[in-house]
Amino acid sequence: MRCRRLGSEGQATVEYLIVGLALMVVIVVLGLLAERLKDGVFVDRAIEKASHAVGGNAWETIGDVLLY
Repeated sequence: MRCRRLGSEGQATVEYLIVGLALMVVIVVLGLLAERLKDGVFVDRAIEKASHAVGGNAWETIGDVLLY
């Protein structure tokens, strides 16, 4: 005789659904991130934000680097 709890017949199906949806979200986000990396968006933003530290006086650049 098997012991079964009432209302637990579909629990494994729901768990597989939740894990499957989470896995699909991770795959989609990684795909979007790879697309952005391929386009160079992050590199462009880093260069844009760090442009004030490039060039000019070498001592000022060293000071900026050490103070961050």
